[in-house]
Formats: sequence, C-alpha cells, structure tokens
Amino acid sequence: MGRRMRSWRKLLIIGVALAAGLSATAAVAPAAITPTTPQWWNRGTIPLYSTTAAGGETARMPDGTVRTYLAFSGKPAYLAEIDTLTKKVLRMLPLYVPGPPSGEVPADIGAQGAWGVSIDKRGTVYVSTYGYGHVYRLPWKANAVEDLGRPSPRTSFTWEGDADERGVFYFGTTEGFGAAPLPPGKLFGWDPTTRQYRDYGDFGAKFLYVRSVEAAGGKIYAGLGQTTGFWQVDPRTGKRVEIQPPPGMPTDKYTYQMEDEGGYLYILFAGGTTEQVGWVLDLKTLQWKWRIPGYMGQTITQADDEGRVYFNVNSELHLFDPRDGTLTPTGFKGGPEQADKGGVGAGKALARLTDKRVGHELIYGSTGGGDMWTYDPATKQGTFAYADGLVGTPTAPRSLAKGPDGRVYGGGYFQGGLVAYDPKTTKWTEYIFKHQIEGMSQHNGKMYFGVYPNAQLWEYDPAQPFGDANPKKLFELKDEGQERPWTVVSAGPYVAIGTSPKNTQDNGAVTLYDPATGQRRTWNSGLVEGANQISALTYKDGVIYGGSLGCCNPSDNSKHPGQVFALDATSGQVLWRSTPLPEEQGVSGLTFDGQGRLFGLTYGTVFEISPTNGALIRSVQQFAYNWATVTGFQPRAGNMAYDPGDGAIYATNGRTRRIDPDTLVDVGPNYVTGFADVSPGPNKFYVQSGLLLEVKWY
Repeated sequence: MGRRMRSWRKLLIIGVALAAGLSATAAVAPAAITPTTPQWWNRGTIPLYSTTAAGGETARMPDGTVRTYLAFSGKPAYLAEIDTLTKKVLRMLPLYVPGPPSGEVPADIGAQGAWGVSIDKRGTVYVSTYGYGHVYRLPWKANAVEDLGRPSPRTSFTWEGDADERGVFYFGTTEGFGAAPLPPGKLFGWDPTTRQYRDYGDFGAKFLYVRSVEAAGGKIYAGLGQTTGFWQVDPRTGKRVEIQPPPGMPTDKYTYQMEDEGGYLYILFAGGTTEQVGWVLDLKTLQWKWRIPGYMGQTITQADDEGRVYFNVNSELHLFDPRDGTLTPTGFKGGPEQADKGGVGAGKALARLTDKRVGHELIYGSTGGGDMWTYDPATKQGTFAYADGLVGTPTAPRSLAKGPDGRVYGGGYFQGGLVAYDPKTTKWTEYIFKHQIEGMSQHNGKMYFGVYPNAQLWEYDPAQPFGDANPKKLFELKDEGQERPWTVVSAGPYVAIGTSPKNTQDNGAVTLYDPATGQRRTWNSGLVEGANQISALTYKDGVIYGGSLGCCNPSDNSKHPGQVFALDATSGQVLWRSTPLPEEQGVSGLTFDGQGRLFGLTYGTVFEISPTNGALIRSVQQFAYNWATVTGFQPRAGNMAYDPGDGAIYATNGRTRRIDPDTLVDVGPNYVTGFADVSPGPNKFYVQSGLLLEVKWY
C-alpha cells in the first residue's frame, strides 16, 4: 500500500459492533409497505488510512541527539519520535493510556489528533490534543506518554502551546463539551512541580478559541479566535495586557500560530474570508514591525547571531532578517513531486542545527504528510524523503455515496483519504486523496466531492484513470464565507451544494453548479431567518428545496428552529420558507416520493409538508431528541431518500429506518448505524463503527 500502509494496530471491534448493532427491534405498527427480513453482510473495516500530522517540533535533546516529534492523527493518534538526521522512526507512542486514570477516555480510543507539540529545554515533550481535550507528556527517556487529563470538564480541544524556562506548559482550549451555549475558550498552564493545572480564565464571550499560546520573555502570549484577539498575560499574577491587532487586520481572523525567536514574535493570522498573513511583533516595544504576506507557519527555525530565521512563505523556504524586513527566497520547495503539488507547505518542526557529518549548519523540516526534508544553505540544495518506518493510522469515515460505476465511495475525516467498494467483486480500491470530503454525490456519470475547508467542489470521472488531474478542483466558496459542504446532490442539470458558514459568518449557502457551462451561482443570505447552516437539499421541477440547521451556529453558537425553503433554480427567488416543527432545531433530510409528496427528517421526527407553501401536513416522532443539549450536530447523521423500487423512504438517525410514505410508520427493522448511502436500489450501505454494512432490503 506504500504510504497507505495498514494500521499499526488492528481494530478489534467487529464482533462487538455487530453484536451490539445488529439487534433489530420490532416495527411499531402494521403499514402498507411490507415488512421484510433483509439480508446483511459485514464488508469489514473501511480501509481508510493516512499519515497526517497537524503538530510537530524538532530539537536537540539532552544527550546531544536531534529528534523530530510529530503527532499523527488517527484512532488513536500517536506521537512519532524520529531521528532527524537519518529520518528513521525510532518509536511510535499511542496517545492514550490504558485505563485511563483520568476516567472519561475509552482506553482503545484516546486522542484523535494533536495541533500542538512542544519540547522544553529538559527534553520533555508536551502534546495538546483534540477529541477528548487531554494533554499528554513524554519526559526525556520515558517509555510511554503520560496522560495529564482534561484541564476542565468541558474541554474538547487543547491547542498549540509552549513551555517556559521552568518547564510549565501553557496552552489554550475550546470548551466544546456540555450543553449550549458554548463558553469561551480558556488559557491554562500545567506545572510539573505541582502536577496541577492552573486556570487563567477566558477572554470574553466572543472568543470561543484560545487558539495559540507562546511563552516568551517571562510572559504568556495568548492568540484568540474566532474574533481576532491577542493578549499578554503575566504567568505569576495573571495580569493581562491587550495587544491590538496589526493595522488593517480583519476582525474575523484567528491569531492562529505563534513562534518567538530573537526578541520577536512571529504570528500567523488565518481563517475568515481573506488570505492568511504573517506579522512580526517586537517583544520589547509590543509594536508590530513587519507584515509577511504568504507566511504559512507553523514553526520557524532558531535565530542566528544576527536574528535571522528560516520559515516557509507560499510553500517555499525563505530566510528572513527582522532588522530590515528582508525576505530572501531559497528556491527550495522540496523535490520535483512536492514542488508540483505546492511545495513544502506549512512549516512543521523546522530547525537549524549543525550536522557533524558535513561540518556546518543545515535546515530541517517536515510536512503534514510525514515527508521530511533537509536544506543545505552552503550548497543551496535540499533533499526530501518520507520518514523511514512511519505507518498509517485508521481514518474515521466521513462521507459515503454510490457512484455512477456502481461502486460505493467513502471519504475520511481530517487526514482525508478516498476508497471505493465494488459490490460485484467485494473488493476495495484505495486512492491517495488528502482532503476531507464532507458530502459527495454522483451526477451525469461523474462523482462530485464537497471538500473542507473553504467549501471546495471537486470533480472525479470514474471512467478515467485516477491521477493528478482526476479528481480536479473546480472552485471554492471561501469568498462567499462558506466552510463545510455538508450536502452535495444531483439537481436536474445542476450539482447543488449546501454549506455551513465559516466560524466568523452567520449564513450558510446554496450553490448551483452547471457542469455543462462551468457556471455557478451562490445564495448565502435570505434563505431562512436567523443564523444557519444548510443541512439538506432536494430538487424537483426547477425548484431547489432546502433544510437548515439552526442549532450550533459556528459564529456564536446561537440556536434557531430548523426551517425549510423553496428556491427557484432559474431566478434565485425564494418562493417560500416555513418552520414546520418549531421545537426542532434542524432538518437533516428532504426527499420527494413517487407521488410528488415532500418529506423531511429532523433527527427523531419524520414529517410531510406541502411543496406549494411548506405547510406542515403531518409528522411522526420516532424518538425524542433533546436539541437543548446539542452543541455540534452534524447533518450527515441523518440521511433520507425515496426508493421507487419498493415505494419506501429510507433514512438513518442512529438506526436504519424504512418508512411507509402513506403512514409515516417505520416498518423496520432498526439496526444501529451511523451515516449511510440510501440511494435507490435494493442494497443500501451503512457505516457502523468504521465498518461497512451492506443490507439488501428487497
């Protein structure tokens, strides 16, 4: 499999998942749709594997060796210790502790990934993770990581942090667990002497993220988001000094990443609807000194005697002199393959260190995909190589859809990945596609992938070889303020995309793309009332019908009822909008049956509304769903499609549903499941704990 090597630890869940998930419950009432006892097959673990590191750092360790530590995402994530000079993997340490002593993390899951890796002067490695929001610690020469636990009961993400001279590790959080509304992110410190967390508090309700933290000159610097913010904090007293953002900085940026070197703080401002940019702050005066367009973060090298540092700009290594702002390109973007694909990318684990083998200083770095590189300033040459011994981790499935070739396509979370299952041969095909697909659909013989971030649309032709130009990126909706393409559907002559907004925006959007002409149109306001995400789409006779998710709005976590609207696909006029079930905060599925009746699914309730004006005709609650406690509903949790083959509506909401459109009765059986492909045809495909289940209903 090359880089898509099999997981270094087997998933031992198949038997448990099937035993727990395939226990059917009886239908609640007789109905016109004939109940069946479907056949089902376990098609095994969906083979999504990848090597993606969000965080990493390189340092000379106490014994003089040079080590690179990269945190690779997966189930669980792991910390790779790599010999920087030889590029050989020395250890892969799972980021979980059996037990675990801190309680709430299942022993076989642990962290899902890590944005922050920091090495203190004693060689102790700190890893701030997401999934369960724990911090892990690897003391120099230790045999395993130590789980320091979650800093607060609501912490879901611990972000990029830094250790000071005393070895105290400072970091920020997102407080994503618990009932809405979400509280602001917090600043914490963990002291190895007291072995306790210190809570420095939050910075106000509009800052849900303490996204980056750096310790420099005896102070803590905290970078905030999703509204642009930046503070200096005294670690002893907790006293704060607000530092105003650079001149002209938009208010919708995250203070995303920070590195201090030579008396300066190098900061990446990212997010929002404009391009990311770097700024250099003079730590003596707290004045902004230089603006660096195209600065990519994540780390920079140590400064030389003149204060100069290396970092990446527009995927090329540059030398920067903070005395006069001179930025000198090196010409190094990696090998030919990396240069063709955009270069060395963001700077993971950059360092400048003397290599005794050549007798002078070299520049080291790595990419988010596990590629490591070395640049020699003396010869102006560089090398690029995949870390020897690195293995892929299982990637959680994120999207699923049947293709025009009859295969079932699946996309992976965060690290991305793409696989296709052929029901005729029961064989899997794995592709290298390092993008997170939120929604996908077939249309006129091709597959369309909705990719996060920036709400991108990609086109793939299964009839052509998979390669550099296939799939191809068609466009992105960053300028329209969009982020996640939750739903992608075939809509007459169009591909229709429903998106959620960026964290700094309020309104989701509907985009219609015409493959015949290459034209697209986007509507991101006036579709529904209140902040929203577009969570469901269907099409009939020139009209797009959409559903909104009113809970968990990314800009302010506000909550609104889920709504339905009708949009004229030619004029863009909103024909009507309605709130069929005011107590329900989301509409996760919409479909027409063979008689032209319009049906919807919130999560626990199925309903019928008038396609003429959106008026509620009837509804049936399958189970009560407490929207009040929900802070992160994902529209993929609900799937809905009418099947003319047997006249039933198929849906998922934690269980399989087979619904009679005449009565709205679910005739079952109900298997435990996640999201699914329920497109027409007797065989439906479901994701269950990383497995693919094939169920033949009729």
